[in-house]
Amino acid sequence: KNLRGKVVLITGAGGSIGSELCRQIVQEQPQQVILLEHNEFGLYAIHHELERVCRCQGLSVELTPVLASIRNLRRLRAVFAQSRPDTVFHAAAYKHVPLVQCNPAEGIINNIFGTLNTARAAIEVGVASFVLISTDKAVRPTNVMGASKRMAELCLQALASSASVDFSALDGHAEPMPIAQRTNFSMVRFGNVLGSSGSV
Repeated sequence: KNLRGKVVLITGAGGSIGSELCRQIVQEQPQQVILLEHNEFGLYAIHHELERVCRCQGLSVELTPVLASIRNLRRLRAVFAQSRPDTVFHAAAYKHVPLVQCNPAEGIINNIFGTLNTARAAIEVGVASFVLISTDKAVRPTNVMGASKRMAELCLQALASSASVDFSALDGHAEPMPIAQRTNFSMVRFGNVLGSSGSV
């Protein structure tokens, strides 16, 4: 019900998990799939693949590739305002433990603040359903990547339980914003599957 005939936006659409989500989502015949990705080649590859799938299977799904970073709130707002998605799957994240461990600030900015930016853009346009793709490493985390994903979960839990959202601590000027059409926040934790890339 959250896919068929709906506008669906997937962040991290060119990544291992995001691209597999895209492959499965087009089979449910949404009206439009917005592929949001900051990696140009990753975006090109999944867009090209899905075009071929839709053509071969006769699926009338509008595919919209969007080159954008979840770190850029202004860009996200513009994309969300233009496309007005019904459902968002937020798969964009830095997920490789050793790399994030060596670059903790980048992991925190991307995984925590990128998630907050995406949730904020979703709230502002009244997205009905927002699904965070998290990780089993968020359970009692022992590394920066797991901790950053746990914090992303906590951010969404806080937003889900609020009647209004006050982003003034981040902006310095925004007024508290009531959540008129409540966005339903949910999350799923994926574990590693031996020998797979993006097991969805």
